[in-house]
Amino acid sequence: MTARNDVAAQTVSVNGGYPGFREGNALRRLLATAAIFGLLTAVSVVAPVSAKTRIDVTMTVPTFFDVDPSTFTASIPGCTEGVTYSGGRAVFPPPNGIFAGYKLFDCGGDTGFLVRLNARFSYTGEGSVGTWTIVDSWGDLAGMTGGGSQTGVPIEGENGITDYYVGTVTL
Repeated sequence: MTARNDVAAQTVSVNGGYPGFREGNALRRLLATAAIFGLLTAVSVVAPVSAKTRIDVTMTVPTFFDVDPSTFTASIPGCTEGVTYSGGRAVFPPPNGIFAGYKLFDCGGDTGFLVRLNARFSYTGEGSVGTWTIVDSWGDLAGMTGGGSQTGVPIEGENGITDYYVGTVTL
């Protein structure tokens, strides 16, 4: 038998008589802290990846069909002018011709990008309409993506067309 002033005998169960109750709270606090730390780590890793900037761009490319390369001007930071090289195939089903191919934009200094171009053109000399998508980029523009629309206007008296590209790129 124990004395009434024996501390062990007078202790009231704080945990309601369930073993591990206090340990469970500690484990919950540990898991909550680990989850918060994990989220903060994920945000700090993802934040630099999402720091890219999306901008509106234009490119003007006068293309003479018997001359390669052609020159271009653009509103792309790091590539405001340069030369283009064309490659692709034109087919002539009625009622419109179709061009599917690529344009390489060389900005100089080992920087540039490659565009996939799909355009429909009229046989009556009214020009062309189409879409473009960046499929590769290198140098100072490495990782650039984007695309948009293209409108072509025939060059009077010449065997060529001036293509106007409008769209967005992510740098």
